[in-house]
This record gives sequence, structure tokens and C-alpha cells, in this order.
Amino acid sequence: MQDIRLVFATPDADTLGVLHSMLRAAQQLTCPTVTTVDIESTPALHARIESRSDDVVLLDWALAEEATSELVHKILSLNPQLRVVVLLPLDMRQYRQQVWDAGACNSIPKEYMDQEWLASILCVMYRAMQREARLRASLLRGSAESISTTTVSPI
Repeated sequence: MQDIRLVFATPDADTLGVLHSMLRAAQQLTCPTVTTVDIESTPALHARIESRSDDVVLLDWALAEEATSELVHKILSLNPQLRVVVLLPLDMRQYRQQVWDAGACNSIPKEYMDQEWLASILCVMYRAMQREARLRASLLRGSAESISTTTVSPI
């Protein structure tokens, strides 16, 4: 299984510093290796998503604010295999259902982020990636077997 490729999407340098600090602490609690990319704008995020280089996007509310649920939907339309986790300010709780409806797999109030939360999210994502890889391999084996056992009748 490969590393987890994680995007920190936030325009806020302080939040970015906290996320990197949490990741350093979280990596002591988890076994998967995590590589990160920092994105500070929506256009840069779109370009990165189109490259299909990543597994998880940690999307800060500050990047799109009230348009965050639309951004989640756009991200997943560009790459449906991504996992999007939204960091919402505590006082924006009303958007939680909207980002879930848009396809985010998780959201958390920014004020409650800590290394244990990030370690848990990374472990869940890593396990999901493992299951998906096994499922894809199984489906490919099944397709190959059905093709090899199909007989063609002469005309």
C-alpha cells in the first residue's frame, strides 16, 4: 500500500502551521506515511485535483467560506475517488449537513482539531484505501477470468 497523499487546503498561515504540527504528532500514532502539499487558493486546488495526485483533501472553511459545499461538490466531480474532510469553524455548524450532502466524508470544528483526531482520520482513510485497492484487484481478476473463459462461436 502506498503513502497517503494529503492536501492541506487553507489560505491561513496559522491554520497551516497547526495542521503541519498536528501531522508531525499524528505520525507518531499511525503507521502510514503521509506526504503533504499545501494549497492556498481555489484555482490552485482545482489544478491540483485535476492532476489526480492525491488521496485526501483537508479543506479549510476559510478557502471558500459559504461556498464550501459547492467546492466539495466540484472537487468530487473532478476526482470522485478523493476523500474530503472539511474543517468548519465552531460557529458554522449549520453547514455540516451541507458539506456531507456535497460528498465530504467528514467534517470537524476547527477548534476541536488535535493530533488524535488527525491520526484517527488518517487511519480510517488508509484502511478505506486498502479495502478499495483489494476490491479493484478482485474486480480486475474477475473481469480477466470472465474474458478468458468466454468462448466465441464461429459464424
